[in-house]
Amino acid sequence: MTWRLLAFASVLALGCGARQSARTSESIFTSPAAEVAQELAPDLYEEAKVAAARAEEAQRRKDEKATEDSRTESRLWFAAAVAEAERIQLDRLRDEIEREEERWAKQLARDQEASAVVAEDISRYQAQAVALREAERVSGIARGAPADAAAIDAIVTRARLNLALAEALGATEAEVGPLRSRVDAMAERGTGSAQGAEGLLRDTEALIGAMRAEWPAPRPGASIALVETATASGFAADRAATGVVVRSGRFFGPDGKVSAATLKRFRTVAAAFPHGPIGCQVAVPNDASRVWARRMAELATELGRTGDGGRIATSMVVTRSLDPGTVQCTFAAYREP
Repeated sequence: MTWRLLAFASVLALGCGARQSARTSESIFTSPAAEVAQELAPDLYEEAKVAAARAEEAQRRKDEKATEDSRTESRLWFAAAVAEAERIQLDRLRDEIEREEERWAKQLARDQEASAVVAEDISRYQAQAVALREAERVSGIARGAPADAAAIDAIVTRARLNLALAEALGATEAEVGPLRSRVDAMAERGTGSAQGAEGLLRDTEALIGAMRAEWPAPRPGASIALVETATASGFAADRAATGVVVRSGRFFGPDGKVSAATLKRFRTVAAAFPHGPIGCQVAVPNDASRVWARRMAELATELGRTGDGGRIATSMVVTRSLDPGTVQCTFAAYREP
């Protein structure tokens, strides 16, 4: 065995220079290194034990030369066993380090991939945020008035995001194509009316809703999407234990009439998220107010004209935590587990 000869030769000088008659075989084999050598290099360790036994036998015969030779051989075999045990330990350590490096390399790759996804999401959300901010401006433009270039650009961006989502949800080219042509035409012109821009957004949201309606229940992450869409449409929105709560103080105008613009935008949100019932509450200062009772009844009537009126229930709630006239609607099906 070449490796044995090399190990034996590598420790020969050590063995020859370490001749100490006071160091007995017993002290060698009871050292901590002996336990490791016995476990990891049992063949070499056994050779050392055999040579030690020969030394003891020669000592009983009072053969000093044979005793010293056997002791030297025992020490050399023992040193070789210790060296081999250390080599095995180093190999194991190196393998462990390599496995750890591989694990960290995989983790780094996953982190980099996740970072890329996050960066993509951030870019998407940043683009969406710009679109939402500008879309809000469109809602403030008088009906039929022209929208400026920045607002049109924002509407185009959001509409394209909506169409991409609709395609991801399973919309066909036949369904997406006409809307994409309208988006491209608006982008090319760089002008348009606020009414036309809102109509385009409403139609893209309706397509998304039609795709979602094909699923028996909301898909994972739908509650987040609902919050984003509602916020984009000018509502305050939060996730709660009861579902997603969509809130606005603009359902009623200064004259107490139901705001057609706010109602239309709410219908768009409801259509885009078609699952489950919606419970709407009108915040009132007291439950004996005939004025607010009449307003709530008008709102309920208007909401009932959405074509899915049975889905929406309207009631009053006496509270001081919300301004009078604030409407808070809970989309009950959009609860995250």
